[in-house]
Amino acid sequence: MNYNYNEDYQYDSCVSEGICSVNPRTSSLQEVLILYLKLAAFYALKLYENGIQNQEIRNHILNTISILVSNFEFSERDFKVITLNFNKILPSLIKKYEENCKDSNAVPECLKSILKFKQNTDIIKSIQFGEKEFLKKAKSLSDEVRDLYKILLVLAKSICINILDLESFGIEDSVGYVSILKLLNSLNTDSQDVDILKSTIEEISDVDNKLMKALQTAKEERYGSQEICEVSYSTTPGKAVLVVGSNIRELEDILEAFKDKNIDVYTHDDMILANTFPKFHEYKNLKGQYGQGIENCLLDFATFPGPIILTRHSLYNVKHLYRGLLYTTDFATSKGVIPIANQDFSQVITAAENAKGFKTGRQCETISIGYDYNKLIKEVKNRAEKYSKIFIIGLGAYTLEQKAYFEKLLSKTPDNVLIISLSYCVNRDNIICLNACFDTFALPRITEGLAEALSLPISVFFPKCDRHTLSQIIYLNQKPNINIYMGKCTPIMLNPNMMITLKKLFNIHGLTSVKKDLNEIMN
Repeated sequence: MNYNYNEDYQYDSCVSEGICSVNPRTSSLQEVLILYLKLAAFYALKLYENGIQNQEIRNHILNTISILVSNFEFSERDFKVITLNFNKILPSLIKKYEENCKDSNAVPECLKSILKFKQNTDIIKSIQFGEKEFLKKAKSLSDEVRDLYKILLVLAKSICINILDLESFGIEDSVGYVSILKLLNSLNTDSQDVDILKSTIEEISDVDNKLMKALQTAKEERYGSQEICEVSYSTTPGKAVLVVGSNIRELEDILEAFKDKNIDVYTHDDMILANTFPKFHEYKNLKGQYGQGIENCLLDFATFPGPIILTRHSLYNVKHLYRGLLYTTDFATSKGVIPIANQDFSQVITAAENAKGFKTGRQCETISIGYDYNKLIKEVKNRAEKYSKIFIIGLGAYTLEQKAYFEKLLSKTPDNVLIISLSYCVNRDNIICLNACFDTFALPRITEGLAEALSLPISVFFPKCDRHTLSQIIYLNQKPNINIYMGKCTPIMLNPNMMITLKKLFNIHGLTSVKKDLNEIMN
């Protein structure tokens, strides 16, 4: 394993403290927001099909979905703001649609909804309302269909993240937005047709993966092509700020705001990938990575001696975390988290200057992360004639169970199979070891590149899940000569029932034992 300097950690606050699970209160409020989203999507799509775009509803739909991405406690204030905006926007949206139908002599369609456009929202009643909606779906839909609807919502979240991240680079994607409208509108039918739902999921995953490619292109055009680099896990004496999340465009803004300050900037979780882009080497105050990622954010955040910025779509439930030094640029905030408006980081700078900072620092080994995509594809093509199959192993969750599985898989796989591993590694001639670290796009990018360049069968292993994994799995699963093997997911990504449905309907394989899985692949 070549993830970071500490190979032995097993403390997982994600599981032990419930940070990666959805509490019933949040789940009920999400049900209410989904009702609003479905209704808004119906009329926004009708208008779009008639050449009318409404930027206000577009922004509100995307921002609302971005909230569903993050697992935090909805504050009463934020929930009221979101629903109030829907209550203001929806009547005018419906009226606009009806006027358009009248002008074109068309008969308007009406979508019945149990929502009442009230200006005051009682959060307790909203929770009760959401619980009733949840129970209603539980009774009216089969388990399989209900799981497929949940999978559609996971894909909507992934698309939303990619659309908003693209917009941070000044790129607006109408195809992705329309696909979200169609996806949300499909939830209005409560269709029990599994084949139709499955086809919709496959179409949506294709759109989402195109967005991922566009986002990768935007990053490389702005920051240069990704490369292998050394990243420090050491800390140095001085004031500091921690930047959490995945949107490196936001990290650029933060570094610009802090560049003339005597304050060091550390990255956390996915943000480490900024180091693989040449542009970020110009920022001398970017010191390196701190902590061990989302699975241990409780410990990481509690021990960091300065303010912490949660960038958009950061997957954290902060009710277990200390308050006062947590900031966010997200659309809505959890209780105790301070919002950052209009990329104004002045209050964070003040907080960093007043915080204790690192007194002595700590020296740790650096790690090498990143890979050269073109060089890798060329190397595999040159070596391909020696092998009958290719295994590609993605990013690991690094539990003892998973570590033991992949170390055994790497050692027991026959010599005529070429293995490309993005995280786990043993020393063998048929293994190419990379440290893609948190680069979630690396696995589908490499897999698709090799599938296009070679005719060898490819088995792809997804050891863990992130916000985009489901979309990537369904997309790659449609390609010929590719088999997918999937590890366990945290409940915030996919619950066990959804995993069962996914494996059954899309022929995705779960990880069992190395002996059984190898026999299945090789025979």
